[in-house]
Amino acid sequence: MSEPSDTTAPSETTSEAAEGSQSRGLQQALTAERKRRQDLEQRLADIEKTQREAREADAKRRGEFEALYQTASTELEATRAQLADFQAREDGRLKKLTEANTARLAALPESFRALVPDGMTPDLVAEQLTKLESVITQNTPTGGIPPRTGAIAQDKIPTQCLKEAERYGYSDARVYYEKIWKPRMERRR
Repeated sequence: MSEPSDTTAPSETTSEAAEGSQSRGLQQALTAERKRRQDLEQRLADIEKTQREAREADAKRRGEFEALYQTASTELEATRAQLADFQAREDGRLKKLTEANTARLAALPESFRALVPDGMTPDLVAEQLTKLESVITQNTPTGGIPPRTGAIAQDKIPTQCLKEAERYGYSDARVYYEKIWKPRMERRR
């Protein structure tokens, strides 16, 4: 029997060396695989983080847009309410104006009614009726000179003339003015 020795037989050494190099190769492959897996996990975590940040930013933007939408819709509703109020007032005004125009048109002579064409807005009809009524009420003859009303105007007799007429004994100051005062003043010019 042989003694155990510290050295191993050459056949055992080669198999152990083959096993060791195979083990080291597997170990290196496993380490490389782990490293690649960690890199992929890191990239996946980075991508997920980027996507999460993008979703958060999008949610913030949507929140801003939502706030802007809420503000705009509130303003829109207020404006619509004002529009409805103004429309109601305008409808009421046009109704009253149409009724007044109908009454004014009925008061015009038949010959003037044809001068108000159909299809005009109530405001234009009122304007046309005002023009026609002014023509009727003026009693202005053709040519544009209004007739004289009241007494025919006479020259005003100056106070100096009145005093002289009284001093010279004229009972009618108008006669003194016409016969003496007025011709005297015209000669002085």
